Amino acid sequence: MSVHHLVQARRDQGVGIVYYAKRAALPPDMTIRAIVAQIRKMVRLAGFPPPATPRILGDKVLEGADAVWAHARWPQDQVDAWFDDRTPPALRLIADNAARRRDAERLDARAAALGQGLSA
Repeated sequence: MSVHHLVQARRDQGVGIVYYAKRAALPPDMTIRAIVAQIRKMVRLAGFPPPATPRILGDKVLEGADAVWAHARWPQDQVDAWFDDRTPPALRLIADNAARRRDAERLDARAAALGQGLSA
């Protein structure tokens, strides 16, 4: 496998804490430990998405804020959406589903009205 393949494979896994630090405009001298601590706090308290990659420590699989570590990865679209509108992924999903339901109901009503017009 070439270096280019490795770089692309890493990109396909999402973005890491450096991307978070850039989006959050953190000071460049902030330590990795401090960035990890801040991200964990944001996951717990502000709806920042937990990492998509698992963190295995010993025989345990850590999830949520505990899965945040120096090599954690996130889908870039979730990170960007959180920074752009501070909406946690779960709430965006609920809002998207509600919008889809409203659209489906509106389309059903229009189809019913159209069907009644054709049968008259």
